[in-house]
Amino acid sequence: MSMSPRQFTFLPTVNARKKRKDGRTAEYGHWIRYSTFYGLLITTGLASTLLAADTFKWRVTGSFFILANRFPSSVALTVQLLAAFFGLIHVAAICRLINYALRIRLTKSSVTLDVLRTWVDMSIPRIDWDLPLRFFFPVLFVVFLSLVPAALWAGSITPFISRAVTSGTLLLPSYEDVSFIKEYPMEIGNTGPSLRNSKGFFGYSPGTQQIGNLLSSAAAASSIGKTRPVHPKMDNTQFSFKGRSYGVGAPVGLADVAISGNKQAAGYIYQEEGYLTNVTCIYNSSSQFQLSPTFNAWIYAASGNLPDSIESPEYSSYIGIDGKAIVAMGVSHSESSARRYIAITTGESYRFLNNTQCELVFTPTLFNVTVDLSNLNITVNPISTVPDFNPQRNLTRTMVRQFELLSNDLTNLYVSLLGDALNSSIAAYNMSRISASRDPFTEDEATLAGLTNSITAMADDMLVSYASAQVMVGKFFTSQSAVVYLYSLQFGQRAYIYAIFTLNLLILLAVAAEAIRTHGWRDLGRFNYLDPRDLIIAASRGGTDVAAAADALAAGDGKKIMKHVWLLSDPDEGNGALGVRLKGDEDGHVSIVLVGGDEDRATRTGICHAKAGYIRLGKHVSIPYHRSITAMTQSPRNHRIPNKFQR
Repeated sequence: MSMSPRQFTFLPTVNARKKRKDGRTAEYGHWIRYSTFYGLLITTGLASTLLAADTFKWRVTGSFFILANRFPSSVALTVQLLAAFFGLIHVAAICRLINYALRIRLTKSSVTLDVLRTWVDMSIPRIDWDLPLRFFFPVLFVVFLSLVPAALWAGSITPFISRAVTSGTLLLPSYEDVSFIKEYPMEIGNTGPSLRNSKGFFGYSPGTQQIGNLLSSAAAASSIGKTRPVHPKMDNTQFSFKGRSYGVGAPVGLADVAISGNKQAAGYIYQEEGYLTNVTCIYNSSSQFQLSPTFNAWIYAASGNLPDSIESPEYSSYIGIDGKAIVAMGVSHSESSARRYIAITTGESYRFLNNTQCELVFTPTLFNVTVDLSNLNITVNPISTVPDFNPQRNLTRTMVRQFELLSNDLTNLYVSLLGDALNSSIAAYNMSRISASRDPFTEDEATLAGLTNSITAMADDMLVSYASAQVMVGKFFTSQSAVVYLYSLQFGQRAYIYAIFTLNLLILLAVAAEAIRTHGWRDLGRFNYLDPRDLIIAASRGGTDVAAAADALAAGDGKKIMKHVWLLSDPDEGNGALGVRLKGDEDGHVSIVLVGGDEDRATRTGICHAKAGYIRLGKHVSIPYHRSITAMTQSPRNHRIPNKFQR
């Protein structure tokens, strides 16, 4: 029992639409026809997810983030492969639309071989260097566009480091119990409770226990050329303040383990109450606080009333060979005093500081504290005033008293280390003003500005020192929530995400429009010009007309007639101008026939046609095929090739 060959190159005619007894059909099945377009479901879902992730700021953390950072090369390779795959889906959908449209057109109209080649190149897509220029550049443009989807996908799915927001808690100092905050006697071993561990030294007498850090702050308070000077935090946490600390930020690195212990934490922001310290320094020529010798040759007394002195004048003793190197600071000792003033009296070596007076005003304020864990930076910004969290003012009163202890400890027989630190701040201010502005300023103005900066910096640092002692030594703290920023992965940049989403939407619209226009590609037959099997079989059914017409274009020397200029290959050989069309038989089998053959003879004239050894040159002229080449070669002016083949 013989079986018919399963040849599927059919035209979608009415008769061929019916399924034959041998199982052949002219129509594609649903899956074969639409399978390529189903791939757009993948790209649509992914593009929509990327758009939603960008809109709602979705981020990836956890093990995937760690894995991506550990193997960046593998991530890059995966991104390239996925981008190529998703781009292939888009290109395949576009090429299938082109293929379907041109296959339908081919059943209804004739085309030249060059146009057919152009269709093939656009449907693959590929660059055919043998195309005429008018076809080459459109094909080149389509090939270039086929590279765009994969590039856009790469930009849309490439992960890069971003930040995700979560919450955390840390411990803030509490001042409900201030029993440890007081002025301790200066005798050795009686400076109050303290603690030393790997994170630093913490105690309640910063004026005697943090001398080195305070001197550094005083000297660098007017840093040259820095609008926001960076100075280290007074512990071993390696954090630094950018700008003023305002006396807050002590828990950073000490009581934030729940946050800083997370290796993916980039930083956090929290709010803390503290004192906004405003310092105003002036020259007080009528100051009663003065330096005078005593009965002991090396002992000098700094005594006198301050603007806020109560009960009795201030008095303290300083050592020095002749009193010239003494810098003495006086602070009211009475607990009834508001403790707002610092009076300075000096010897001859520091006379520029003599009779200076500074007023300190403490305003209870709520601060925003921003912590950068990657760079170990702390930035503090005041927000608003709040009720006083320490109405008894134990904190501020004790802190200001530390200036007197500090100045006394830093004076020796030959020099005042505190005076030198203040002098460094004044000199830095002088140089910064000269480099930043040409406005004239006096030496007194520079001295007061540098002194103000130093007193402010030391006051802030001592407030931080007391806060650290409350947390680490006294264990007086309260929990506070913080907004934590985690290192995370963000997929794609916004521009690429919107671009790929738009491209995907345009392709979907194009598919829908074509499906509506062609009624679901109802007229699409089984013949596909991209399949060499279909081309060879259909050309074989069409006979030798196309080949004979191509031979007829040859000149006498055996070379083809040049019609067009080529770009990067051989000259135009002329075959591309031959026109062909599809023809179906009673069974719907496809044949590729020459335009102007038997099927077109009644309606088309003047087209070269070869059949049964004859070539038709005109409406009433036919010559044998073996004589046609000689005739055209010898008499090219009388027997010209029809213009249809010269275009």
